[in-house]
Amino acid sequence: MSLDQVQLDPYLLARIYTQPIVPGKNSPAPKVQEAPPKVKFLGENQKNITLLIQNESEAYLNDELFNLLTNILNACKLGMQDIALINISQYPAMPFTAWQAAVPMKQCVLFGISPASLGLETFPTYQVMQVSGCQLLYSDAFLDISQDKVLKGKLWTGLKQLLNV
Repeated sequence: MSLDQVQLDPYLLARIYTQPIVPGKNSPAPKVQEAPPKVKFLGENQKNITLLIQNESEAYLNDELFNLLTNILNACKLGMQDIALINISQYPAMPFTAWQAAVPMKQCVLFGISPASLGLETFPTYQVMQVSGCQLLYSDAFLDISQDKVLKGKLWTGLKQLLNV
């Protein structure tokens, strides 16, 4: 029997040759893009300004903290239609790049959420940083700000720089 007459099953050939036979002709498998997660937020996000909070006990903020938020927004000449308020406690261990894919953002304020928990390098509070085409402001938690005038002043200074107020 000559080798010309040998017939091998295509499945068997595929199992034998896991690497390409001709070097340099390897084409990588196309990467499947994961769809960004569906994220619920409060507001309409018309100006692509995202506020990230972490509140396990409520959907977003209690009445007192929500009033503080609206006062801050009014001082910045913004309203709820301009922002996206997101409670990240519903989305554990999501990196910042996933947040950017899920919600369009040009500016983002992290209220009491460490940059490291979002897979970012740490940076000082109340200083604006540029990360992946987005300006970030790392702030203390909303509850802490509501109870401390010094922190309110620091937040206002940071927001003026972030939003050019």
